[in-house]
Amino acid sequence: IMKKIVYLLEFILIKIFFIFFKIIGYRFSSNLGFFIGKTIGPMFRSKKNIIQNLKKANIKNIDDPDKIASNVLGNYGRIFAEYVYLKNFRNNKLKKYISIDGLEHLDKYKKKDRKAVFISGHFNNFELMAMQIEKAGIELAVIYRPLNNIFLNKTMEKIRKENICKNQIKKGRSGSRQVIKNLIEGRSI
Repeated sequence: IMKKIVYLLEFILIKIFFIFFKIIGYRFSSNLGFFIGKTIGPMFRSKKNIIQNLKKANIKNIDDPDKIASNVLGNYGRIFAEYVYLKNFRNNKLKKYISIDGLEHLDKYKKKDRKAVFISGHFNNFELMAMQIEKAGIELAVIYRPLNNIFLNKTMEKIRKENICKNQIKKGRSGSRQVIKNLIEGRSI
């Protein structure tokens, strides 16, 4: 029961943040989210893990792994702050903040009417990639990991379905079956 109380408190706090972000506007929200992620983020996600993952990836020429880890957490904070603006990205009100390279490849893909698997990483606002692919007219399904917080997960699923991609597949065994079904039916992943 204690975990549910903590989840409920987190949910309320995040809803308050979302209201505040909506009031102060996109640019201030995005920058504040970056600051929050850098300063408070280490309480929720260890910078040590990020640095260890950089080492495991065997990336050469990393001058300051601690700075990179801080920026990763800042980026997560920025994405968090931008969730309330996904609708504005969807309807092109914030298109000046998006840069898309290779759109011609999507056009070629559509003309060939083929299935594809699009692979992304958590770069900048990674949610926007699926949104842009779907906006380009490609029927798409997105695989996601449900949040542990049961209250917040419902809100995030709703935001994602309404603004990012209408076809959401939960990661896991049942999701794997859904991925296969989508590919058989001609939907890209």
